[in-house]
Amino acid sequence: MSKTAFIINPLSHTVAKRGSELVRAGVSSQPNCHILDTFATLPAMVADILALGSEHVFIEGGDGTIHGVLSAFIAQQPNVENLPNFTLLPGGMTNLVAAHVGLKRPTIKKIKALTHNPLGQEIVEMPMLGTKAEGAEKAHYGFLLSTGALPAATRYCAEHVHTKGIGGSAAVRNTLLKVLFGRGIEREIILTPTPLSLNLGTALVEGDHIITIATTLPRLMIGLKPFWGTGDGKLMITHARKDARHIVRNVARMLAPGQSLKASEKLKQDGFQSWNVDTAILKLSGEVVLDGEFLPQTNAPISLFATKPLKFIK
Repeated sequence: MSKTAFIINPLSHTVAKRGSELVRAGVSSQPNCHILDTFATLPAMVADILALGSEHVFIEGGDGTIHGVLSAFIAQQPNVENLPNFTLLPGGMTNLVAAHVGLKRPTIKKIKALTHNPLGQEIVEMPMLGTKAEGAEKAHYGFLLSTGALPAATRYCAEHVHTKGIGGSAAVRNTLLKVLFGRGIEREIILTPTPLSLNLGTALVEGDHIITIATTLPRLMIGLKPFWGTGDGKLMITHARKDARHIVRNVARMLAPGQSLKASEKLKQDGFQSWNVDTAILKLSGEVVLDGEFLPQTNAPISLFATKPLKFIK
């Protein structure tokens, strides 16, 4: 276990409410167990783990914690191939990343098996999404980036849904229902078009849009997979222009595991497009959310790219 490190965020929603699964598994007495009381200590924490040559790192927290911790690792070790393997334990209000490459239902037995024989478990490789504004000192890393409606929905969830005790996917469903089927102020606020320019290298998309999302995840929350681009690019991007039509019908189409050629042509006619690329350049004046965290606002072009794959043990 000397080559294994643990990071626990005690302030993450589920950890704070129900306690830490890692603590219940008895790892808190280990010298390489770190309690993330404040993100101010994270750089030193990561430097210590890398200096000790840890080969396997457990992270317990929600999407925001995972976003912050993995970003800190890449900031200090940009060569992803030299990073340790990671195991993610869901501990937040939203746990989209852990649902894909982490432990969906962590148990003491499973945690101990992973600490004693990590390479004997399932290993999943997946790149992260990197984003860097022109002239900025640092890049940000995550798995799901959104502009337009999703940042607006994120604010709505935080202010009106999470405050009622509804978290995670339930909050997302609540917001989607209000937007898709409602006729109130929520729909008007969340679906207000905003200016955007998207340079894909082979195509340039400009004009007001309702939403643009980019991810390296195979699908999103509640089974939604709104990506049908072709090619080998690791970064999946979907864009809806301001005059996109039949939103309810097309969201239903996006719930399907894959899109037929006929369906994708219909989506394009209705104002929805999707691409698979390795890099893209985004320019907008609105807000950008990465894994539930708002990025610093900028008018400068923002580069999007897929990193080399990280290894996750589950």
